[in-house]
Amino acid sequence: MNPSASRSPDPVAPEPGFIDLGNRRAYAVQWRPTGATRGTVVYVPPFAEEMNRCRTLAADAARALAADGWRCVLADLHATGESDGETAEADWDTWVADTAQLLQALGPSGGETVLWGMRTGALLAAEVAAAVPERVSRLLLWQPVLDGSLFLNQFLRLRIASQVVHASGAKESTEGLRQRLAAGEVLEIGGYPLPGPLALALDCRKLAALAGRVPQPMAWVEVTSQAGSPASPASRKLIESWPTPIRLETVGGQMVWQVHERAEAPEIVQATLRLLGPASA
Repeated sequence: MNPSASRSPDPVAPEPGFIDLGNRRAYAVQWRPTGATRGTVVYVPPFAEEMNRCRTLAADAARALAADGWRCVLADLHATGESDGETAEADWDTWVADTAQLLQALGPSGGETVLWGMRTGALLAAEVAAAVPERVSRLLLWQPVLDGSLFLNQFLRLRIASQVVHASGAKESTEGLRQRLAAGEVLEIGGYPLPGPLALALDCRKLAALAGRVPQPMAWVEVTSQAGSPASPASRKLIESWPTPIRLETVGGQMVWQVHERAEAPEIVQATLRLLGPASA
């Protein structure tokens, strides 16, 4: 007898498919609770390889949240993953507009609507929450990128580091790469095309610039080198200066977005469940 035949079906099995956003489609995987629904949690993924490295963790969290009563939606942004569009067409403003449209397309949640952003997705989620506050009840940020310009520099260095190993001749610089992006070029970095307009948009994004424009309650999960360590000084400074209180949980564990192999991080999932509160709350 096949051992799997005796297993009960997964009560929160994923439901893949496309969601119509008007003139575009977003590929999404949904997990629905079997009982009463507390609301909907919509995931905004990080950029490029970080998106792929975090897929398993995001799915693990979605299953746990669905088991706790939340409908979870993990969607690929336009021109990424399985969604419509070529990778070189990725555009920040389109991502903001599509995420806002996705919230509307999902319909009434039967409770709260939580926008959950990871890394650069946290920057994007905060911008969406400011743009359409009536569609977002709460924000959940995982290891948010605070400064898009610093993130862009780090991303460009991946190309430079790769050339040191694989190429000869003149070496590129972050400034030179920025100039080429500003001229409209599409650069390949770590196997991902980076369009100039997307780079320029990311370059001027800062989470602190949204202070006072995001009215929703915010929860924040930050990974530290070991359990009990405080959040980074930059994170603490922003949290302390934010106009409304932010619920912060730090957890010790792997920085999954930096790990090449598939990695689990149950401590991040458990922190998320605590921050969103018990089903009876």
